[in-house]
Amino acid sequence: MSDWQSLIRQEWKRRSDAVQKKEGFFPLIAQSFDDNEIVAVVDTLLTGQLTMSKKVKEFETQFAKYLGSPYAVMVNSGSSANLLAFAAAANPLRKKYLKKGDQVLIPAVCWSTSVWPIIQMGLEPVFVDVNPDTLNVNLEDFENKITLKTKGAMSVHILGNAAPMSAFQKLCTKHDLIVIEDTCESLGSKANGKYLGTIGDFGSYSFYYSHHITTGEGGMVTCKTQEDFDLLKCLRAHGWSRELSNRKELEEQYSDVDPRFLFVNVGYNFRPMEVQAAFGILQIDRLQNMNENRNTNRNNLIKELMKHPKWDNHFLFSSSPENIEAAWFGFPCMLNSKIAKCKKDYLEYLSKKGVENRPIVSGNFARQPALKLYGIKCDPLDFPGAELINNSGFFIGLHTEVLKDEVIRHLSDVLLGYDF
Repeated sequence: MSDWQSLIRQEWKRRSDAVQKKEGFFPLIAQSFDDNEIVAVVDTLLTGQLTMSKKVKEFETQFAKYLGSPYAVMVNSGSSANLLAFAAAANPLRKKYLKKGDQVLIPAVCWSTSVWPIIQMGLEPVFVDVNPDTLNVNLEDFENKITLKTKGAMSVHILGNAAPMSAFQKLCTKHDLIVIEDTCESLGSKANGKYLGTIGDFGSYSFYYSHHITTGEGGMVTCKTQEDFDLLKCLRAHGWSRELSNRKELEEQYSDVDPRFLFVNVGYNFRPMEVQAAFGILQIDRLQNMNENRNTNRNNLIKELMKHPKWDNHFLFSSSPENIEAAWFGFPCMLNSKIAKCKKDYLEYLSKKGVENRPIVSGNFARQPALKLYGIKCDPLDFPGAELINNSGFFIGLHTEVLKDEVIRHLSDVLLGYDF
């Protein structure tokens, strides 16, 4: 180990210890990286190569191999991953593509940037209710919402869980729908032995600070065909031909254009940085262990709560459908019907006790005022499952290191310490 690496590791430990002392009792996420990632980032900076290059390609290759996906394209955020996936799915260069005015089904419990790409592509989002037990799409309502205008579906895998994916995919195949899986909260979860995000036409992932792995900010899109892989790479970087498999043919076809600046499609700038990829290369090796630790913490906390002397079925815990192996991102639960009215005061109590908490994603997205700006009219009460989650649901963090028994006990004491 060189002197500079030793100095960085020492300084990181000093600062990291100081930060942890300042945090509350139970933050949403504890530190999920260490001095190895910091050294890798500095080492990458010292090469002088900041913009997308070899590290990004290395991470893409490792990520695709881990998931068993033919292709993976890294981007600068999970939100960009959703937008890029929809931009590819709605691109006329694709043999089958979404056209302006087509309807796309999406669960009513989702993130904002699960919805906006549908609108940004000129498509119409149609909200579908969710199952409050799984937090994911209600397949009966999903099937009922399919019309002749329905051409796409987005499965938003909530907090590591999923809908019954065999039945979901069967419906999508029957109606010839283009499927995008928003897997930003569910990296490492499986359905029937296959990783979520590799089942539909496209899968999106997020590497935000609190997610299953982190690159600070960052994301990935997976796909199954060379056609889609080329399209994603082209749209990711300005519409350039630079990364296309048929680049030489295009340059010969348009020989009057400088081949270094040949634009063959619309494009964005969603390129990640080399330092993000350096982070991700180390994080992907730790993913399985961190996911196992999160699940262990969840199981231990549920057991501790249910044997607590104050336990009176206060919380309803989410369950996974058959053949779903959830890599839980957070600890979601809902207050039972007798105490749901206390939710606001209860969450304020948790915050004061140092237990960071969040709504379950957006709650019922049909309640979000931004929809009105784009003429999307829907009654929140038409989504009773989403309403139940909105009104009684919340989640706290699941840390990536196994929690000590005394921490679990203290956490359960706090969770049940409110005067319901």
